[in-house]
Amino acid sequence: MKNVIANNRAEGHIDTGVKIIIAVVIGALILGGLYLLFAGEGGVMDKLDGEVGDMMDYTQELRYERYYNEESNTYIIRYSYDGRHWNDADVPTVSDTATIYGVMSNRSEENPIEVALIQDGTTYHVITSTDGGITWNSKLTFTGKGIDKFQCKADGKFVIRVWQGGQTYFTINSYGETWTMPTWSDLVPF
Repeated sequence: MKNVIANNRAEGHIDTGVKIIIAVVIGALILGGLYLLFAGEGGVMDKLDGEVGDMMDYTQELRYERYYNEESNTYIIRYSYDGRHWNDADVPTVSDTATIYGVMSNRSEENPIEVALIQDGTTYHVITSTDGGITWNSKLTFTGKGIDKFQCKADGKFVIRVWQGGQTYFTINSYGETWTMPTWSDLVPF
């Protein structure tokens, strides 16, 4: 009996308890990490569930917007069918310094037309799209010192009122197909 008590090679209760606690903590960390990876917010299963849901709720509603591209320091038009995956639109090249002043739509189901006004200093370019903002075509180029109005009226008519300086304004009206620059208008109300 004296030899058993003097033997210090065996494992004690404290050593065993510490090993059990370490094993439980490491196991809990591994399980927590696996939960976050697969079931947590932003995990694999959450993303997969979102993608499957998007495929089931898929609609042909095309959205477009302008955004600032930091690489080129310009505004770009882009389009998306689901609001999550965006593609750059095919826009006519004007210059590297041009920005998009604004984008608007006539909201027509029979004859949808989107209009973008691109500004490059005092030069403005009107471009239109009839396929929901995927491809754009040049319609009109003009110069001015500023834009007073850029809107689409309730009847689907697009109105651009260009300030030329002083009291001189040009009002461009179009239903989207043909665009012409008027010769002169002085504060024409609309």
